[in-house]
Formats: sequence, C-alpha cells, structure tokens
Amino acid sequence: MSALDYILANYQQEKYQENLAERTVLRALVHTLNKEELLILQKKLKRGSSKWSVGKGLYEEAIKVLGKIQPHRNESISALLKAFTEKQNGKVAVARVELRDRFSKQSFLTQRKILKAMLHASKQDRMWAYNRLNYSWDGFFFEDVQDLWEQYHEKECGIVIIKYFPMEYVYDNLPALDTHGNYTNLCIKLIHHPKFQIDKKRLKEAPVFYGSPEVEYLYILAKSKSKIEKGEATRTLFNQMAVFINIVNTPPQFIGNRAYNFERQIEDGNVTTKHLEFVSCVLWCMGELGLVDELIAFEEWDNMVRIKFLGSEELQYMGNAYSSEEEKELWHLFLQTITECLPTEYQQLVQVKYSSTPKPTKEDLLNNNPALNSLVEKLGLEIVQY
Repeated sequence: MSALDYILANYQQEKYQENLAERTVLRALVHTLNKEELLILQKKLKRGSSKWSVGKGLYEEAIKVLGKIQPHRNESISALLKAFTEKQNGKVAVARVELRDRFSKQSFLTQRKILKAMLHASKQDRMWAYNRLNYSWDGFFFEDVQDLWEQYHEKECGIVIIKYFPMEYVYDNLPALDTHGNYTNLCIKLIHHPKFQIDKKRLKEAPVFYGSPEVEYLYILAKSKSKIEKGEATRTLFNQMAVFINIVNTPPQFIGNRAYNFERQIEDGNVTTKHLEFVSCVLWCMGELGLVDELIAFEEWDNMVRIKFLGSEELQYMGNAYSSEEEKELWHLFLQTITECLPTEYQQLVQVKYSSTPKPTKEDLLNNNPALNSLVEKLGLEIVQY
C-alpha cells in the first residue's frame, strides 16, 4: 500500500480524532509524497469533505510540503497571480502558498493585487483576505467587500463590515449582521445611532471582553469613546468583587493565561486584587474612559486591603509554611478582608461568610513552641491570655 493510500484509508479513524499524537505518523507520511500525490491528497481533503476537522491538518501539511518540492521564489508575483487566477492546472495550490507567504514583503500596490485575487477566489481564500482586511483595512476594497457580503453573508466578511463600514450601512444590515456572536461589536459600532438601544442582557451571549454583562458594557463604552456616569465603573468593579467572593472558594491556579501563586504573593508582601482578571479588565476600561479619580481611589482601596490582610493576627499566627488546607484558610482570610473593606452596600451582596482563623489559645502556643513549653515548666510560669 502506498503512503497516499494509507493516509486516505486511515485518516478518518476515531483514534485520530481523539488524540493529536496519533496523527504524527500520518503527517510524516505526507512528507514522503511526490507532487502529483500531494495534489491528489489536497483534492480529497478539501473543505467540505467528511471528517474535515481531522483532514484539515493533513491538508495544510500537504500545502507546506508542496511549496518545498516546487518552490517559486524566482517566479514573479505577476506570474503567480496569473497561475492562481487563471487556475492553471496543477499550479493553483502552489501559487496560493507562494502568494500568501510573500504577501507581507510586497509593496502596497502589489498587496492590493494579491488581496483582490484572493477575494474573488475560493472560500478559503476569501477567509484569508478578510482576516488581513480586518487588521489592516483598505477602503479600496469597499465595493468588493460589499458585493461579497450581499452575496454570501459570511461571518468573517460581516466582522469587516461592522468594523469599517459606515454606521448607517451597518444598521440597515443589522438583522443579517446580528449573528455569530457579533452583538458586542455591533454595540460598539451603533451605540451612537439614534434608533439603536443596547440590550444589556444579551451581552452574556458571546462576550468579546469578559463574561460579565456589566464589564462587557464598560468595554463597549471604552471602545466607542462614550461618556460614562461618574462612579459607574467603580460600582461595576465592587459588584463584580462581591460576585467573585461568592463563587471562588479556593485560590485560582491560573488567571487568564498566567499562573497564580497566592502563597508567593504573601511571601513577597504583594497581595493585591489587581491580579484578578475581572479587576484588570475594569481598570483597563477606566483608563480608556479617562477616569483618573476612580483609578486613584481604587489604588488606595486596594492598598488598604493589602495592609489589613498582611497585618492581621490570623496571618501572623499561621507562620510562613502553609499546608494545602492552610492555604485555603489564607484565601478565605483574604476574601474576608476584601469583604470588610468593601463599602457597606457591597458587603451586603456577599452571601458567603468566612470565619476568621481563631486566635491561638495558650495550649496552641505551648504545642507550637517546644522551647517555650520547656521554659514554662522549668520556671513554673503561667501563660496569661488577653
């Protein structure tokens, strides 16, 4: 059995869907194929075929290998564009790889030609072009994108429409654009349109910035450079603080994509709520909205939490080495400290009550300090607890 036959006979097996490592041999076999076999493999695995989620990686691997087998580095962009647009037999796939690979190094006008060709090619080529236009819009393509939107109504094209087209056009196409999790971006675009009203309940459908509708709304205001009522951002921050205290019972291991080590924070004296993801999100919005006074006030509040927590008798009693259970107690103490520092109206939103670690009894003092115990016995002293 040839390598091509083996790949086509086996790539749809269930084990290749469940375990990425299982696909390693198949990917390696792609590198053994010649040009004709690679083109056959691409045709068999094209988008829309069965098990596309499994075949996609092999399809992309075939494109890479094909580019190495028959590189076109010495072929002009115009020749590649001709092969690509005229669909010259056996050259389209290689031309596509070369045009994409060399795109970033081309002149402005040449990039326009490549994008134009991609926009009027296959769906995968349009997706590639939309992605570039989303991050580097060029009004030259306004009519092309408008025609493609009205013809296909593709999600990726809609994202470009929402971001760069006139507000009135977006509003006129609202029913078609209000899909695929676009609501937050539509709100950013249409917030100043006289006929558009934001439905805050919908902001939890597919959040772009953060999972809370309150924080997502702040993001919309920040991105649209809108005005905000004095104190609204701080109210959102403390509301979310109460929600966090109610649901997060143990120290998180990760915040966003960063490892979170609560014990290390204590050791470094750097205990802060600013590490928490929702806090950093709200603070970013405050900065974008120019809320200087609220930012400074929060900095002072956060510092109050830190001082109160690090100076607590319970923390001093627990010492420096913590078991997993003690770390959980420390976290509860931190949450309790935050609660005590919240304004009264937000304290009432906290449903979970954490009891503080009890102060040490004289038995605790003696048991935890053998030297003191020995001294008490030798001198006949008595421990008095206030």
